[in-house]
Amino acid sequence: MAATVVTNEIEEETTSVSDQLGLLRELLNEDLVVERPKKSKPSVGIDAMTPEEFKAYKAKLQAERRARNKEQAAAGSLPFDSDTTRDALADAAIMLLYSGGPGATAIINYLGQVFHDKPGAPMTIAARVKTRALKPKLIKFARKSS
Repeated sequence: MAATVVTNEIEEETTSVSDQLGLLRELLNEDLVVERPKKSKPSVGIDAMTPEEFKAYKAKLQAERRARNKEQAAAGSLPFDSDTTRDALADAAIMLLYSGGPGATAIINYLGQVFHDKPGAPMTIAARVKTRALKPKLIKFARKSS
């Protein structure tokens, strides 16, 4: 069994990460060590903020988010939130009911469960879809698949 002998001559105490990296660079070829790219956004010390600074910081973030959403809406893109997701799923159900494709009976059955106290509701909804009284909301945003 081989024993490892450590002497004080070889070991150097490191006091920071940069010291350890310097030692690593000495041991390795410097060309092989690659620096990590810096973050594009500087980190913010939220814990060190006063309540007023934190409120201003959150207001700035919200303003940036709203501006970004407004730009996306102007470009014809929908926000990805619960309301538009529900609308898109409702549109998919309407299109399935209209075409009578696979899944239409599952939608009728689900409507029957939701409106269990109104027995004619699922067939009325299906009839309104067929006569185009119920139309998809977001169809103008849907892209044609190629």
